[in-house]
Amino acid sequence: MVVIFINYYLSKYIMPKTRKSYDNEFKFQVVLETFNPQNTIEKVAKKHNLHTTQVNQWRKVFKENAHLAFNSTPAKQKTPHKDPEKLTQMIGELTIENNILKKALSVWD
Repeated sequence: MVVIFINYYLSKYIMPKTRKSYDNEFKFQVVLETFNPQNTIEKVAKKHNLHTTQVNQWRKVFKENAHLAFNSTPAKQKTPHKDPEKLTQMIGELTIENNILKKALSVWD
């Protein structure tokens, strides 16, 4: 009986709680709701069971990056080499280098 109480007490009051994570679409929806003049940040936060500080942080990030939505050219992502032969060659070179380093490390042990 005591063990059950201790486990309950630890899980309820002492052990850290896991953090919630929200996807970008949910954050965007919440931020857009806050820009409605009929809503306050407090109302939106309460509606979605969030803290007002969290909503304010999302609004800040949104305002700082909103100008990126109007870029004339989309941001290019860096793509790795697409040539399979070159990739195979790189893998071989890295494997040889890794084996040499392992042997050198074993000498020092």
